[in-house]
Amino acid sequence: MVSRESKSPVYTVFHGFTFVEILVVIVLAVLIIGGIMLAFTQFRRGFSKGEETGVTLQESGMFLARLRSDLINAVPDTRLSPDRWREAVQATPDRLSFTVYTGESDRTSVIEYRYVPGNGRGSITRSEGGSRTRTLVNGRVDSLSWNVETEELVGKGTGSGTRFLWVDLRARFRGESPAGLKGKEVIVATKLFPARLIRSLN
Repeated sequence: MVSRESKSPVYTVFHGFTFVEILVVIVLAVLIIGGIMLAFTQFRRGFSKGEETGVTLQESGMFLARLRSDLINAVPDTRLSPDRWREAVQATPDRLSFTVYTGESDRTSVIEYRYVPGNGRGSITRSEGGSRTRTLVNGRVDSLSWNVETEELVGKGTGSGTRFLWVDLRARFRGESPAGLKGKEVIVATKLFPARLIRSLN
């Protein structure tokens, strides 16, 4: 008996995706892509905020260090009479000025700090001798006040007649990233004593 292979054609049935299955896949893809974009956005916002905070800390620290260094070298203004010693350091809401010893052939120069309010984004500049203006803090000053305080000891003790002068500085620095996020607030509240100037006054 001879067997013969069947020559009948073989049909393969392929089942396509239903509408519901396609819809589920699309929803899952949208959720995954949205989660990735949200994570990237959060990372970018956090990085921008940290970078802006770093710049704010750097500029505020540079301003404070520069002002402290200038006050250390402050000397009396020879144009003022001795009884006007309280005017050795002059302060207004937007200006702080005093004379410093430069060390160059016994020369002195007038240092001036200016505060330019900018609706919460103020700036601070420094100039020497009316020129060489340099911006120390650019658009990151939330508020600033500098007041000159003086005291003269009176009495019968050995310290009677001793004169003191200092700058009471209070400032708030806050940066803002391009994304509109406010950086960390930096608060400065300190008293700065011009040691050389105080010795010259006594």
